[in-house]
Amino acid sequence: MSHAIEAKQAHTFLLIASKKAHHESFHTFLKAVDIISLESRIDKSLSLKHFLVKTIISQQVSVKAAASIWSKVKNVLDHHPPAISIDLLRDQGLSKPKASYVLGIMQNTELEKLSIADLKKLSLGELSQSLLALKGVGPWTLGVVRMFYVQDTDVFLEGDLGINKALEHFFKSKKYSGKHYAPYRTYLCLYLWKSLSNETNK
Repeated sequence: MSHAIEAKQAHTFLLIASKKAHHESFHTFLKAVDIISLESRIDKSLSLKHFLVKTIISQQVSVKAAASIWSKVKNVLDHHPPAISIDLLRDQGLSKPKASYVLGIMQNTELEKLSIADLKKLSLGELSQSLLALKGVGPWTLGVVRMFYVQDTDVFLEGDLGINKALEHFFKSKKYSGKHYAPYRTYLCLYLWKSLSNETNK
């Protein structure tokens, strides 16, 4: 299936599901918004290590701050690999714990052996066990990897601040699990994030 066809199929599914579930405000939003492609959100230039580092950097900081720190850290990773240390990483704006996590990721030789194809072959349990064993990787980071590296279409990112804000707006509860939208809960999240900056949700 092409990425454009998948995106259209997911959008149509979400429209039908929202109508069946009587999620009227979300249904109205979906009808008004442009179709979102998961593929357009994938940065294929990143290795698994760099993707994990970028995601760890983005934990609990603003998008703007994360982008600034990632730019500095990536420069260090690209040009000073033998000299990477916690102090050098902290000089790029990372906290001491995050610097430790990043150093651990970069020194992990097992991660170098894993391609996207390898990760796609793993069961959810196997993937979770492999990644959650890494310091700095929790359920949120695992979810982001599943979404934007493995390209799993059915991930609901519980605990994400943006998702929670959109859940309150459309579903009046942060505890909604997106159950009506499986197997396209990744797309559900994409549209929920989109709603935060879309004029139709003001």
